Amino acid sequence: MDSADFTLSTRVAGAVKAELARRDLSGHDLVEPLRLGRNAVYARLRGERPFDMAELALIVDFLDLSMDELLASAELGRRVAA
Repeated sequence: MDSADFTLSTRVAGAVKAELARRDLSGHDLVEPLRLGRNAVYARLRGERPFDMAELALIVDFLDLSMDELLASAELGRRVAA
């Protein structure tokens, strides 16, 4: 992936996926806490649609993370990709 294409939105989606994997969870586990359909959740995880701030707040609550921890994970993803 070209680093110019590696936007904050895609980095955050990658961080969410990584945090889910660390807990042996999948995108399907976000359907209920986000109150979205499965397709909508997976579109966000694929980076086709960005997560909004309300959704991210629900995600960090569900994963028992702080927003800072999630963003730090996204930054780590950027450094790994570079």
